Amino acid sequence: MTISNNLNSMNSSELQLNQMVSNIAQVADTIGDPEFQEVSADLIDSIVGQIPEVISYQANAQSIQTQNAVSDMLLNIKA
Repeated sequence: MTISNNLNSMNSSELQLNQMVSNIAQVADTIGDPEFQEVSADLIDSIVGQIPEVISYQANAQSIQTQNAVSDMLLNIKA
């Protein structure tokens, strides 16, 4: 994996998280009306759907840090 692949994956995760946050905000606006105060399937799906996205984002960030550490080590060996 290269850093650009990780960054593209992180951008994709960010876009998906933004969509889920938008869904949650939309549901929150609806739930603000006492007539609609119940948990909907969309709200649950959006909240639960964020878990793998956050894990993926963290994994890609860790992969970039590892790649940087390996590159630094190789540059030190070469020097």
